[in-house]
Amino acid sequence: MAAPEVRFMTKIVDNLGRLCLDILKVHTVPLSIQASLSAPNPNDPLANDVAEQWKTSKAQAIETAIAWTRGKHAMHNI
Repeated sequence: MAAPEVRFMTKIVDNLGRLCLDILKVHTVPLSIQASLSAPNPNDPLANDVAEQWKTSKAQAIETAIAWTRGKHAMHNI
């Protein structure tokens, strides 16, 4: 058996599609991803620049995430 691979094509993860999760079990992967997206932990970042923006200006970080999702990474082909 091997751990499941979950790959994102959005900028919520690093350039290799990795997401930093401390618990990776088959039945907890979706819950862990949901928790990470709902409550990001900037003190344990995968991308330091994104974490720093979250710490200094949460509103700006959210605006950046929306812009990346709508126009740059996730919805540009829709």
